[in-house]
Amino acid sequence: MGRETRSDNFEISLSSSTDMDRNESLMPLPCQHDDESIVDLSLDRRGTENRRSRVLQALFYGNFRPRRRIGRRESDRNHFFIDWHEPRMLYLAMCVLLLSCTDALFTLKLIDAGAVEGNPVMASMLELGIDRFLASKIGLTSLSLVVLVVAARRILFKNFSVQNLLQLLCMGYVLVIYYEIYLFRYVFEVNIF
Repeated sequence: MGRETRSDNFEISLSSSTDMDRNESLMPLPCQHDDESIVDLSLDRRGTENRRSRVLQALFYGNFRPRRRIGRRESDRNHFFIDWHEPRMLYLAMCVLLLSCTDALFTLKLIDAGAVEGNPVMASMLELGIDRFLASKIGLTSLSLVVLVVAARRILFKNFSVQNLLQLLCMGYVLVIYYEIYLFRYVFEVNIF
């Protein structure tokens, strides 16, 4: 049998008398090329400086000039940490932080009126002092918000993202604030406004 030339510049033999011939015939044979079309693959286009050695500079540069808005591949869409977020993520995080601060202040005022802290971790911090209570409450909330905002596009469950978790957290704080206002007004009869 003869040989057939394909469009991808390889020749494949069509004869297949034995297994050995079949394996040899499936191996592509390079065609003749002009000298102009041969590319020197040994050229290394990388520079001599390693970009990974400048971590702090890269962090500062990335904070002020973010580039990654989505993953490069389709498979990276849900498993990728980006360095640019929509402005609504900032608004959502600030809302949660302000509601957490409001909750801390309302909690202190309710304790002055005779209430008891229901969270055992915050109750132990409150025994150490008001400054420790406020620092731990606001610090833990801030640290948690940073982690959640960084991972905002990650999918937790089938269609439930970390951004949805932040929205639920915000709504939870709104409900806590409403409950504290109810306690002020109807249980302890304290005027907060």
